[in-house]
Amino acid sequence: MEKGRVRYPIGQQSFRKLREDKCVYVDKTRYISELLWTSNFIFLSRPRRFGKSLLLSTIEAYFRGEKELFEGLWLGEHETEWKQYPVLHFDMTNTLGQNAAQMTDYLLSCCKVYENSYGLEVEETTDIGRRFSTLIKAVKEKANQRVVILIDEYDKGILETMDDPERLEPMSVVLRAFYSQPKAMSAYVQFCMITGVSRFPNYTLFSGPNNLTDISMNQDFASICGITQEELKENFEPGINAIAQSHGWTVDDTIEALRLKYDSYRFTRGQEKVYNPYSLLNAFSTRELDDFWIKSGTSKVFVKYLSQSTFDLLELQDLWVTKRRIEDIFKKDDSIPLLYQTGYLTIADTRGDLFRLAIPNGEVRNALVEELLPRYTGISEDRLPILLQNLREKLNAGDAEGWIRELQAFIAKIPYHLFSTPRKSKDGDEDFGISHLEATYHIIVNIIFQMMSVEARSEIAVSGGRIDMVIETHRYVYVIEYKLDGTPREALMQIDDKGYLLSWRADDRQVIKIGIVFSSRTHTISSWKVTKAT
Repeated sequence: MEKGRVRYPIGQQSFRKLREDKCVYVDKTRYISELLWTSNFIFLSRPRRFGKSLLLSTIEAYFRGEKELFEGLWLGEHETEWKQYPVLHFDMTNTLGQNAAQMTDYLLSCCKVYENSYGLEVEETTDIGRRFSTLIKAVKEKANQRVVILIDEYDKGILETMDDPERLEPMSVVLRAFYSQPKAMSAYVQFCMITGVSRFPNYTLFSGPNNLTDISMNQDFASICGITQEELKENFEPGINAIAQSHGWTVDDTIEALRLKYDSYRFTRGQEKVYNPYSLLNAFSTRELDDFWIKSGTSKVFVKYLSQSTFDLLELQDLWVTKRRIEDIFKKDDSIPLLYQTGYLTIADTRGDLFRLAIPNGEVRNALVEELLPRYTGISEDRLPILLQNLREKLNAGDAEGWIRELQAFIAKIPYHLFSTPRKSKDGDEDFGISHLEATYHIIVNIIFQMMSVEARSEIAVSGGRIDMVIETHRYVYVIEYKLDGTPREALMQIDDKGYLLSWRADDRQVIKIGIVFSSRTHTISSWKVTKAT
């Protein structure tokens, strides 16, 4: 490799090849030691492209005793035994998984490969459960060491068929027979780890005597996959500098841009957050901050179930859920488990036994723009990015009149049923329900700005009250007050009377006051007034 050049292991799932090619590697090997102390039977759930396959490949190299690959890494310096174990590694992404017959053929072929490699003479039965258990026992006896079993993306066959009961049931029979064997043959198994996207409780992995130790939300393994802020700075200085130089940014601005674009995935109650590794490596390789994770292929499951679900866009705002809900299986009447498990939502906060979910970063916001906003605005997917870019450019240029008109057009296209109709209370109060309608406008506007990766905050508490919204760019601060069926003048007076501008008195940026009026009759912005603060 050319001197000074850095090789990034984009899409690399082989630990051996990564090390032999001298690719950049963020050292996660200490987690192998932690896994062995935790349990002999482990399950880990993470979104696609998050490094699960590379993790299993690293574990395989460790159990095969390939000490030379760990030179200079944590495990290479701390491990003393380096015992060799036979490893049975099943990568379920290699099967089409369209039906039970295809899955059976694939699993039988995997067993056949290991039978041949160990020179075993076993009964070639098509009963996959019996074939697998026979293989485990025979390999243990031949190698005189207990077996290590690694299964990557175990839920591939389930996800491919779960929308079709006629295919799902026979697929379930095959997978139950196969997945029940590691625990059933535990006397012959040294270690077993299984990964996937979702946690399906009825497939013998998480019930009865076959229960696995699920580390998916264990704080000790929060960053077992993904890249932390500290790891970013420690391992990718050349990549950061290259992006900074290419765009004319400072190093600090580059790190902040990377954080906003790819960071903030959080999978546990702890505060530790991680970057999407696939996107980050692509960004360093190309020196561009593109939507790499999304462009690598939107989850078929995500598209399929979201299109069939009763998902409500407004749920993305202040979404508090239980742990049980985010670990649940996908349902047409509840898209939240799907959005969390596939990486479109992540943990943003905790409160007791509840978790607040939010969109993790700019890349995912862009994906949701492509998948969700066309459904709610009626704007075509081709036209939507242009309109969003126009809105973003006007915000950055200080053209408040222009971006309000763009926003007005957006809201005007949102279906009527999303807005609550004011109704009378039992006491005849005509305004009963108005506050909820106004809140709906706030939420919709905030979501639009969130999905644009714009720094927009709602309901900001200050000494004089709560500011409806503040939008900040490099050159401008927009302080916004909304009114329902009122006047822009009333909104601006509230900004002045309650001292909403005090927080930005010493700010070098131009502060712009905006009063916006929503109409309960037309369900869009009816009027506004813009004034520059002095």
